[in-house]
Amino acid sequence: MTRFVPLSALVLGLAVAAGCSGGGGKATVSGTVKVDGQPLKKGLLRFVPADGKADDVVEADVTDGKYTASVSPGDKKVEVRGVKVVGKQKMYDTPDSPTVDKVEELLPKRYNSATELKYTVTSGSQTKDFDLQGK
Repeated sequence: MTRFVPLSALVLGLAVAAGCSGGGGKATVSGTVKVDGQPLKKGLLRFVPADGKADDVVEADVTDGKYTASVSPGDKKVEVRGVKVVGKQKMYDTPDSPTVDKVEELLPKRYNSATELKYTVTSGSQTKDFDLQGK
């Protein structure tokens, strides 16, 4: 009888550990984002469920062309956004107003608001690189 209790505790512990090892059902996706062969300096990458369930959208910052995201497995639409500085603009309509960078979207709509990018996320860690063409 004394062997039965420790053995059952061990089996229960292993079952719980196995159930938790998936990190809540998330996979790690990392990689690079290039535009016209150059790393995207600063941007945003979104994994959107292909079935349209908006409660599982994951965003990852892109910095110097690199990103990492924790994403649920499944079919995803991928949106990539990046901005480019096209000038300066006043913050206020006054003569002494400070200025800020004036920016516009760097990438065509086919990579963001009307994305054509798709990726199937599988369990575990994986690498997905995006080599995009600018406007």
